[in-house]
Amino acid sequence: MKFKVEWRKTCKVCGEPITQNRFRTFCSDKCRNKFYQKKYQTYRSEWQRAKYDRNASVKDDKKLKCPICGRYYVQLCSHVLQRHGMTAREFKVAFGYDVKKGRVPTWYKEKKGEISIENKTFLNLKKGKKYWFKKGDHKAGRYQRSPETLARLKTIHKLTKRNKNYAKENRNKNNRLFKV
Repeated sequence: MKFKVEWRKTCKVCGEPITQNRFRTFCSDKCRNKFYQKKYQTYRSEWQRAKYDRNASVKDDKKLKCPICGRYYVQLCSHVLQRHGMTAREFKVAFGYDVKKGRVPTWYKEKKGEISIENKTFLNLKKGKKYWFKKGDHKAGRYQRSPETLARLKTIHKLTKRNKNYAKENRNKNNRLFKV
């Protein structure tokens, strides 16, 4: 079995003359790597996609299920952007999720929180405080809320209402007890 050895005077990638004796087809390692990266790129990406699809097909309680394809992922919005071509906002609006909250499992949120405390990136939140909405700001709350957000706000509102009523009752009881 014979194989063909290609001897060139110019580089196959950039067209520069080949000056070193040890190179036959490319002028440098950089050009050779660029050529083979391009040549095998589709094979590598198909192999990785198949690997991820195999892992995502297995039901896992630690991951979130994609409502579009039915597979399981940790970062659901990243998957939707890469595989289905929808932005996170479009996806959340289409499926009634809270637009302002991430779609990741709680263990992942906790892990990311620990990491942000370790490397002190949580301090960036303090720097952005001047951009937070102030109470009574006319620009605050001018967006359509998702069903998920409305349910959460109703629950919070009920709890605060109960707490206020409970506090009033206790105040009245205490006032009656300490009246002279």
